[in-house]
Amino acid sequence: MKLNINFLQTGGVPLTNDLMSDIMEAIKFYDVLGDLAGHLTILSGCLITGSNVSPGVVAINGEILYFEGGSIVSTVYIHTEQIPKTFQDQTDKILIEKKIVKFGSGAVSYNWDDFFRLKTLEEIQTRAFKSASQSDLDAIKQDVELLKLKTAPIVNGGIAWAWFKPLNEIPAGWKECTDIRGKVIVGLDPNDPDFLNLKSTLGTKTHTLTKPELPDFGLSFQLGLEKVGTGNRNALSRQGGNEYTQWISSGGSNQPHNNIQPSIIAYFIEPNLP
Repeated sequence: MKLNINFLQTGGVPLTNDLMSDIMEAIKFYDVLGDLAGHLTILSGCLITGSNVSPGVVAINGEILYFEGGSIVSTVYIHTEQIPKTFQDQTDKILIEKKIVKFGSGAVSYNWDDFFRLKTLEEIQTRAFKSASQSDLDAIKQDVELLKLKTAPIVNGGIAWAWFKPLNEIPAGWKECTDIRGKVIVGLDPNDPDFLNLKSTLGTKTHTLTKPELPDFGLSFQLGLEKVGTGNRNALSRQGGNEYTQWISSGGSNQPHNNIQPSIIAYFIEPNLP
């Protein structure tokens, strides 16, 4: 409702109850600004200097109220004053209800730290002009969706990456993956029983060959009669007829051989997300 009341007229303006009721109803339309601003907001004033706050205007539960300021304490409350007036019939009645926000505690108190100072329309407009356009936001959204797809495997227990720096430099959200210490990673093969079970371990760092693992080969040769030996193990010995055999030692010492392929040493880290 919008009222335009022309009080500046001659002949005596009829200041009736109906007129004043309309005026009050029109004034209460200003409370819509309290709903627009939001609960516990500072509309003007309330400037802090040291431990004091200057007077100002605030919005509480949709009402626009005067704040008297003063020395800061942790809470504020709405002080309501009932003001009586003597009516024409000589009776005193409450005519005015005056609400002021004060520092202190009341039946309902509000934390002073919860009040939020609104930006001016000029500040909001300036920021809006400097902010991203809708096309920029759409492009950012597409990039975020693509980033989510790319980073989807980065979950706890899902991946491990090589880390070539000290343990104490592992970034937040990550930790050492101790399951891979001293191991290499091999792809799972559902058609090979050795590589069938996820996260199973196999293989050794060294291995000693067994007799069945030696190549299947033999050596034979003939010697003439003039090469007859003396009978000790490393000499020639008669085997019958004109053929003789010679014992030949492998020269080995039965030591395990190294199974490690050319390698570079690193820590492995895995996600440690909340």
